[in-house]
Amino acid sequence: MVSELINKAAQRLAGQIVRTPCSPSKTLSDMTGAGIFLKFENQQFTASFKERGALNSLLLLNDDELKRGVIAMSAGNHAQAVAYHGLRLGINVVIVMPRSTPNAKVEQTRVFGAEVILHGAQFDETLAFTQSLAAERSLTLIHPFNDINVIAGQGTVGLEILDQCPDVEIIVVPVGGGGLISGIASAVKQLKPSVRIVGVQVERFSAVHEVFNRLPQTDYPAATVAEGIAVKKPGELTLPIILEKVDSMLTVSEEAVEQAVFTLLEIEKTLVEGAGAVGLAAVKKHPELFTGRKTVLVLSGGNIDMMILSSILQRGMVRTGRLVRLQVELPDVPGALAQLTRVLGEHDSNIMEIDHQRAFGGSSVRTTIVELELQMRGEEQAHQLIAALVAAGYEASIRR
Repeated sequence: MVSELINKAAQRLAGQIVRTPCSPSKTLSDMTGAGIFLKFENQQFTASFKERGALNSLLLLNDDELKRGVIAMSAGNHAQAVAYHGLRLGINVVIVMPRSTPNAKVEQTRVFGAEVILHGAQFDETLAFTQSLAAERSLTLIHPFNDINVIAGQGTVGLEILDQCPDVEIIVVPVGGGGLISGIASAVKQLKPSVRIVGVQVERFSAVHEVFNRLPQTDYPAATVAEGIAVKKPGELTLPIILEKVDSMLTVSEEAVEQAVFTLLEIEKTLVEGAGAVGLAAVKKHPELFTGRKTVLVLSGGNIDMMILSSILQRGMVRTGRLVRLQVELPDVPGALAQLTRVLGEHDSNIMEIDHQRAFGGSSVRTTIVELELQMRGEEQAHQLIAALVAAGYEASIRR
C-alpha cells in the first residue's frame, strides 16, 4: 500500500521539488573501501529532503483544511519545508520549534512567512504543545514523520536512487522519527528487495536502534550535534515499517558525526548538518559492512548553525593536526621569545595566538611558560617541529 502512495507522490511532486543528484565520490570510496555515492538532498531549495513529505501532505489537503491553515512542529527542516511550500500555495502556517533549535533554522522559517513559536526543550515536549495548539486553533497538523502522506513523500528519494544508481547494493539513511527510512525502504524493497537498507542514529538519541536490536531503552541527554534526528521515540506508523523492511540499524558518536561533517565539506565541498553526515560516519565506523559494495549515503540536509559549523571546523583542524597548541618552557631572559619564534618560523609554523606565562607553571623562577596556537600542515609537521625544538634545547610538548 505504501509503495503505491509513493508512486502517486512522485507524480504529484514532479516539477515542484529538486530531483537531487546521486553522484559517485572517488575520494570517499578510496578512503572507505566502499563504492560511495552521495544523494544530495541538501540541494533542495530549503536544503533538506523534508520538502518531499511536507509538500505531498499540503497538496492532499481539502478545501476546508486549506482555509483553516496548518501547524507543524520541527527542529528546523520540516518547519522550513512546510513554511516554504505553504507560502507558495497560499496556506497559513504556524510552526512550533524546540527552544534549542539553531537560530539559522528559526530565522529561515520566519523568512517564509510562518508564525514561529519556540516551546519545549526537546521534540516530545514540543509535540505535546503543538497538538494542544492545533486543537485550540482548529489547525491541521502536518507531522514530520508519523503521517502516511509524509512517509510517501519521503519515499520518492528511494525511487530516485534506484533510477539514478540502479546497481546500488546498500542505502544508508539517517534516522530520527523514521519517516525518511520507512519511505525509502518501502519504495526500494518493492522494486529491488536485494538492496540493503541501513539506518543510522546518534548514540545520544538511539530509540529506534534500541527497539530494532532489542536493547534496553535509555534516557537521552539534551543536546546533540545532529539535532535534526534528536527524537526520543519512533513514530507509531514508521516503526512497524522499519522493523519489517530495514536490514540493520547502527549508531555513531558525536565526534564521528563532527568528523564526517568536516570531511564532506573538505573533500566534497558540500555542507551538511550533523544529521546528514551520520551515514558517512557509520561507513567509517563499520567498514567491514560496506567494503566493495555500491553504497548510497543520503545527505539528508544542510541547514547547520554557523556557530556550530565554526566549532566543528576548529575542532576538525585540531584533530587533523592543522591547529596545534604548543607549550614551551623558556629561560626568563631578554630575547628568549624572539629566538623561539625564529625556530618556529624556520619550520613554517604560523602563530595564531601566544600566551606568555610567568606566574603559572615553569620549573624555576628563572623560567617562563609560553603557550602558542599554531597553524600547521598536519600532524607530521607538528611532530617534526617538536623534534626540532627539543634538539634546540627547549622543553616542548603538544597540548590537547
